[in-house]
Amino acid sequence: MNSNKKEAKKMNLSALTELNNTKIGIVGCGHLGQAIATSLLMHGFNKNNIYVSYHGNPATYKQLVKKGLANCILDNKRLFSEADFVFITVRPQDVIDLSKLTVPKKLKIISCVAGLSTGTLKKIFNRTIMRMMVSGPDTIVKGKGIAMLYPNDHLAEQILTGMIGLRLFKVTHESDLNAFTAGVCLPGLLLTYTDEKEIQYAITKLTQQYPWFRDVYLWSKTVLPVFSSASEKQEYLLKMATKGGVTEAIVNSLQAGAPLFTALNKGITRSQQIAEEIAESLR
Repeated sequence: MNSNKKEAKKMNLSALTELNNTKIGIVGCGHLGQAIATSLLMHGFNKNNIYVSYHGNPATYKQLVKKGLANCILDNKRLFSEADFVFITVRPQDVIDLSKLTVPKKLKIISCVAGLSTGTLKKIFNRTIMRMMVSGPDTIVKGKGIAMLYPNDHLAEQILTGMIGLRLFKVTHESDLNAFTAGVCLPGLLLTYTDEKEIQYAITKLTQQYPWFRDVYLWSKTVLPVFSSASEKQEYLLKMATKGGVTEAIVNSLQAGAPLFTALNKGITRSQQIAEEIAESLR
């Protein structure tokens, strides 16, 4: 028994060492990219194996210096050639520029770009790219982030759970990512929507279609933002909904008097529409 435990410990240490030797690139170091890099460091990942690129924004550079990541900055060409694993966290319109780079066959890529389906990503890069939807950067840094990855990949799952501390939800179909995108809006929505009967109805109905949805709801209750003043809360609510985005679609539906179930479905539909709009714009 002791021998088995020692062997298991050796295997865990070996896997951890292998993970820590993986070279991870982060393309686009805005809020999400910085949160991923910060979480890697918090989990003991070797800083020398982190590569980051950004769009030249002075404020971003200042943050990278503050986090001790200035020496990790590379241009995209070098980042793609030297990394084993890359997270893409740029805007959809900036992805096209990346398609002009030479991408080594061994390189594994996760796109965190909202609205880019795996089909669209394959057309852009001429290869299979993983797609991930993830909760807000603040939840990642606090060690309470959740994510959904499609398609599944063992190394990616090890990095996401072991080195970034994300809780991964299993995907049945890529369309699950649309519902997940609406689900991670719940922490903000629950700040103002308090009809418990309608909340439970919505969660029950959506869980019938997406078995993991109740767990996302339970997670959302553990990450509700806390504010020191009413003005701080109001500022958060104003920033929460990106124009034309999923959260805005849900909020607009609620403000029009729709119940939460209807509003969340509006968000799911909006997520699908965004993917279609982006695919059309890239043709």
